[in-house]
Amino acid sequence: MDGVTRQVEAGPHRIDTTVFGTGTPAVVIEPGFGGTAAAWRAVAEAVAGDTTVVTYDRSPYGASSPARDARTPQDIARDLNGVLDALGIDDPVILVGHSIGGLHVRAFAERYDHRVAGLVLVDSSHDAQEQILKELPWWVRMAQRLMIPMMMVATRKARGGADRRSVIREERSFNRVMASGKPVLTHGLGGRPVAVITAGPGKIIKGPAWQTWHTLQAELAALSTNRRHIVASHPDHYVHKKDPDLVIGTIRDVVRSARTHTPLTLESAR
Repeated sequence: MDGVTRQVEAGPHRIDTTVFGTGTPAVVIEPGFGGTAAAWRAVAEAVAGDTTVVTYDRSPYGASSPARDARTPQDIARDLNGVLDALGIDDPVILVGHSIGGLHVRAFAERYDHRVAGLVLVDSSHDAQEQILKELPWWVRMAQRLMIPMMMVATRKARGGADRRSVIREERSFNRVMASGKPVLTHGLGGRPVAVITAGPGKIIKGPAWQTWHTLQAELAALSTNRRHIVASHPDHYVHKKDPDLVIGTIRDVVRSARTHTPLTLESAR
């Protein structure tokens, strides 16, 4: 299914957007750190058979403009609100957030609650995930500390098209949120559908570390009384690439729940 791509003005930025399909509630996909809309195209095309799907490259990724702010979750929520306005999407939307994108969509729900019909969080970052670091292998902890220096020497392609200064601002903002441990979303979503997909245990996150991660992910699912928490059958953080059918099916179920006001099953596993 071909999408319609255009650039819109949102906040201080020029944002590259693509809209697939028709129908409500629309689905909006927020990629992870360094991720681009292109990586979600197959998911978007599949879900567009049921409803409108919006993919976009937040500043500074893809063809969008460099960042002109600190790239806090609140800055990104403001830009997303501007994207919805520019595209003429007035009805509440289903927000799909992967990794750090899950943090950003929760920041959006905090500030623009009336525009949220439901959430799908795909191995999402958690505000309190710093507590897991001490349980991870030393080389993973070292890589985390070296993230900014690595971004300095990474190619533009490896940075998802982002300029160095912008992507470093996003990383530093993320680190400040993690260090604070304060949730970006301070209220629940009532009975609006929330589905959480968690990557399974693997070589890196396993044992007590994975149990802690699962507990944090369950906390995200508990944002709603209408929830589903799914554990993927593999440990890959990029669930939408490893098991796109799981992500596509989950998004469709959340769309159906929001559209028909019927509940999701409480918990599912794969």
